[in-house]
Amino acid sequence: MATIQETRTAIPGHVPAELVWDHDYDEFAAEKADPFRRVGELHGGPDILWVRGLNNGPQGRRPGWLPTRHALIREVLTDTDNFLSGGDAGMMSVIGADWKLIPLELNPPQQQQYRKVLEPFFSPASINALDDAVRSACDELIDEFAGRDGCEFAGEFAEKFPSHIFLDLMGMPRGKLADFLTWERGMLRPERPEQAVEAMSAIADYLQEFIAGQKQAPKSDLMKGIVSARFNDERPLTDTEMLSICYILYIGGLDTVYSTLGWIVWYLAQDIALQDRLRDNPEEITRAVEELLRAFSTASTQRRVRQDMEFHGVTMRAGDIVQVSLPLAARDPEAYEDPHRVDIDRPVRHIAFGTGPHTCLGLRLAKREIRIVLEAMLARFRNIRIAAGESHEFHTGNVFGIDRLPLEWDRIETAA
Repeated sequence: MATIQETRTAIPGHVPAELVWDHDYDEFAAEKADPFRRVGELHGGPDILWVRGLNNGPQGRRPGWLPTRHALIREVLTDTDNFLSGGDAGMMSVIGADWKLIPLELNPPQQQQYRKVLEPFFSPASINALDDAVRSACDELIDEFAGRDGCEFAGEFAEKFPSHIFLDLMGMPRGKLADFLTWERGMLRPERPEQAVEAMSAIADYLQEFIAGQKQAPKSDLMKGIVSARFNDERPLTDTEMLSICYILYIGGLDTVYSTLGWIVWYLAQDIALQDRLRDNPEEITRAVEELLRAFSTASTQRRVRQDMEFHGVTMRAGDIVQVSLPLAARDPEAYEDPHRVDIDRPVRHIAFGTGPHTCLGLRLAKREIRIVLEAMLARFRNIRIAAGESHEFHTGNVFGIDRLPLEWDRIETAA
């Protein structure tokens, strides 16, 4: 079985010494209480850095290029001729698998053909149809702590809420949530290399068994669509293709919204004036969500240079890794005036869900989930704040996420 290693090689000959940043990006981001402001400090240096330590997920750490500017990050994401998604070996090679995550690790036009299978289930109409279910899941969880004067928001709500939505969307049992979250943490934030391998294998084993059952009797519209889909309208999907698609849905469904929601509520707990404004003017919450997503763009991804090229004066070689950090794009002063300030009146323009062919399929659902949570929390509590004497805990990596967020509030009494 493959092992996870840290890859720290000598600086390649084509990398200018003045662009070398001899740091680990994740460790640098974690050195202060606000990792978004911390990485924003890089905007004072070169527009493109060569970084000694970049997070490559379960495949370990390796050196590579780090564009720091919004415009360059957008260009990397949209230029699929020069910057490829996925490497020669996909993430699943860590467990000895030879298949890639669909559609994440594929490139156009093949990637677009697979997206067509999933797009109908994340269309505006499909998300509107989920509205009542999303509100119900939100209210159920809030009810569990609504009678108290506070909660540990990350564990009691942020981690569970989007997971419940995902499990229902897939037709998976909520009773397995504890296992799912343990595997997800083990894969994305392992304490030791073997833990990632074990977790990734456990996820693959579960999904294979799950898909076999869904082929006989699908329990959700999404799974019915996957097991009956035809690639390019020509042939059925293979079992491996179904597994790959479900695997990437699993990763996205359990981690991204949880992480983003945690940071948004962390910020609001420090901005009582904005809480009051949104409570008094709930019609502004939709616009506020866009600005909060801009400010707290949590994810990073990677691209691989297709062929030797010059990119804004920097020589890149075929196979070089390029880290695409959306937190860096979000806090670029060349793209946003006073980027560390949350201003819900500024023109909405962000790439929190990426851009180009790989724009996140679930962005509409994520926005809906966050809006509904803010509506519900603000309607039931006022003066939401970090609990006295407490502080948040977080992790960095390919997704910046909140691990612990102790809150307290004043309950809003409603008429019986």
